Amino acid sequence: MRLNFLSGFRADDHRARRGTLLKLAITSSGLSKVTGLALQAISIPLVFHSLGPKQYELYILLTALLATIALVQMGAGPGLTQGIARANAAQNREDEAALLQTAFRIALIACTLGAAVIMTVIHVVPPGQLFGASFAHDRSEVISVSDICVFVLMAQIVAGVVDSALAGYQEQVFSNLGQMVANVLSIAALFLVCKYAPSIINVVCVSYGAPMLSRIVNMVVLLQRRPYLIRGLFRSCKNYYGTLMGIGAAFWAIQVSGVIEAQAGTYVLAHLSSTRTTDTFSMVFRYVGLAGSVVTILTQPLWPAFADAVAHHDVAWMKRSFSRIRLLLTAYSVAVALVMSTAGPWICQHILHLGAIHDMLLFWILSLYLVANVWTHLVYTTMMGMPGIWRVAVVILCERTLLIVFGIILVPKLGGAGMALSYLLASLVLPAWVLPRLMKSEIKRIANTAASESLKTMEVSTAA
Repeated sequence: MRLNFLSGFRADDHRARRGTLLKLAITSSGLSKVTGLALQAISIPLVFHSLGPKQYELYILLTALLATIALVQMGAGPGLTQGIARANAAQNREDEAALLQTAFRIALIACTLGAAVIMTVIHVVPPGQLFGASFAHDRSEVISVSDICVFVLMAQIVAGVVDSALAGYQEQVFSNLGQMVANVLSIAALFLVCKYAPSIINVVCVSYGAPMLSRIVNMVVLLQRRPYLIRGLFRSCKNYYGTLMGIGAAFWAIQVSGVIEAQAGTYVLAHLSSTRTTDTFSMVFRYVGLAGSVVTILTQPLWPAFADAVAHHDVAWMKRSFSRIRLLLTAYSVAVALVMSTAGPWICQHILHLGAIHDMLLFWILSLYLVANVWTHLVYTTMMGMPGIWRVAVVILCERTLLIVFGIILVPKLGGAGMALSYLLASLVLPAWVLPRLMKSEIKRIANTAASESLKTMEVSTAA
C-alpha cells in the first residue's frame, strides 16, 4: 500500500498519476464516509434521547440556520479547486499561490458578513416566527446557543479552504484521512458529552470542532510540501478575486440549493404540521441522506479529477470513468431503495431505536426519491469539474423552488408523506432528464475544443 501511495505522487504519465490518486482518494473517501456514517448513525438517536424531543427539534432547526453561513464560501470551494487544477496543469506556481491566498481572504470576509447577517436575524426575529410557535418563549436560550455555535462554524468553514486546495492537486486522500480521524474522535467525545454534559452547545462543538483541527494539520502539511504557496501569501492577489468569485458564484447557488434540499422539509413541516411529524420525517430523511451520502465516496473524488481531465482535454478518460461509476451507483441506489421500501419501519424501530413509525407511504416515496436523487447527484457533481456550471445551478435552483411549492401544497393533506412526495416530484420534473443532456453537450464541446487545439499544434509543427 505504501508503494501504491507513493507511486501516485511520483508517476511521470499524468493520466496514470490521476488514476492512481483517484483510487487512493476513493479508498480513503470510503474510510472517511464509513466513520462519518457511524458518527451520524450514533449521534441521531444519542442526541435525540439526551436532549429530548423539543431540544432536539431546536438543535436541528438552529444548526440548519447557522449552517447557511457556509453559503457565503463562494470562491473558497469548488471554484478554488478548478482554478488550482488549471494553474497546476499550466505549471503556473504564482497563480496557485495567489488563488489560495484569495480563497482564504474571501472565506474570512464572507463568513464574517454571513455570521453578522445570521446573528442579526436571530436577535431581531422572534423565535416563534423563526422556528415555530412551540419556541415562542425560548428566546434567551436560542440567542445564547447561537452566539457560541456561530464562531465554531465560522472557524470550520475558513479552515475548509485547505480541502478545496488539496482537491485541485488531486490529493483528496489527505483530507479524507483527516476527516476519518476527526470522525472517530467525535464519536468518543459525543458519548461523553451526551452522558455527562448534554447540551446543544456541547454537541455542536464536538461535531464541528474535530474536523477543523484536522484541516489545520493538513494546511501545515500542504505548505511544507509546497513552500511557494507560503511566499504567495505576501504578494498582491487583486487580479484573482474576479476569477474566483466568477466561478464561485455558480457554486454558491448550488450550495444554496443544497441547503434548501436538506432543510426545506424540516422547516415546512415545523410550520404546517406537528412536532411529532417533524421529528419523524427529520430522522427518517436524515438516514435517507446518510444512505445517499455513500455515493460521495465516489463522486467527491471524481469531480476534481474531472476538473483536471478538462484542463488536459482528456475526454476519453472522462467518458470511461463516468460510465463505470454510473453503473455502480445505480446498483447501489436500487438495492438500498428495496431495503427501505420493505423493512424501513422495522429498522427504525428495532435497530435504530427511533420508536414505532407506521407511515409506510413515507418510506416508499423516499425510496424512489433516493434512486432519482443519486442519479441527479452523479450528473451535477460530475459537471462541477466542467465549464458552464451556471446552467446546472439554474436547473437545481428551479428544482428546489418547486420542492417548496409542492411541500406547501401537499403537507397539509399528507403530512410527512406529502413532504417526501414533494422531494420526489421536484426531482423528476427537472434535473433527472435536463442535467444529462447538459452534460453530453458540454463533453462534446470539450472534445471539439481539444480536436481544434490538436489540429493547430500539428499545423504549427508542420510549418516549422
